[in-house]
Amino acid sequence: MKIKFPNAVFFDLDDTILATKLCSSECWELLSEEYAPFFHQSGHSDITPANIVESINNFRLWFWSDKNRNKAGRLNPENALLETINGGLELLGIKDLEASKIMADKWNNLRWSKLKPLPKAIETIKELKSAGVRLALITNGNVEIQSRKISKLGLENLMDHIHIEGEFGIGKPEPAVYLNALKQLDVIASQTWMAGDNIEFDVIAPMKLGIYGIWVDSNDLGLESHDGTKPDLVVKSISELI
Repeated sequence: MKIKFPNAVFFDLDDTILATKLCSSECWELLSEEYAPFFHQSGHSDITPANIVESINNFRLWFWSDKNRNKAGRLNPENALLETINGGLELLGIKDLEASKIMADKWNNLRWSKLKPLPKAIETIKELKSAGVRLALITNGNVEIQSRKISKLGLENLMDHIHIEGEFGIGKPEPAVYLNALKQLDVIASQTWMAGDNIEFDVIAPMKLGIYGIWVDSNDLGLESHDGTKPDLVVKSISELI
């Protein structure tokens, strides 16, 4: 049975349309393979590429787990990237800020070469647009970085409204973000879906306003990881919406 589309759909960007985590993981692995021999030469002969990836990821989990660090980091991603690399290396006993800076630059260049949409994500958005559904993109983060991602995917020509936290000064989960999107698209909450991978920002917050909340579990986390949270719908990919 064909799904009845709403009047509007709001989309998150990273790990909803863009394969951000997959790209990031690939870049960390490539970078760690390149730099493990370098650290061997500087006296850390027991360190493997897997050690570097694990340590940086552990530091990243700590860094992004704090609400204030998270907001500051997503608005200044260059500093956040350097801090997470440097912090991860220090967990391994490596104190080399210059190496961290070079690694951050290389990771950033790798990221832009590897970025790609999730399977069928762009096709899904195009089908919704062709069906007359009004579309908005609501993304947190630095305006330059997020704008570059949007341009790389050609989303500026597909969306009727784009909200970037760094441009407007406020981001998810502030109610004003979703309310403004409703106003810009001239739709009401009950006629609108929002889909995203962040269960708090993309699902629970808009659901409180009457928007239909769709959790995109693109990283296969499962609802067990979110005690008591009940989205209106759970999908693995936005392609399941059409």
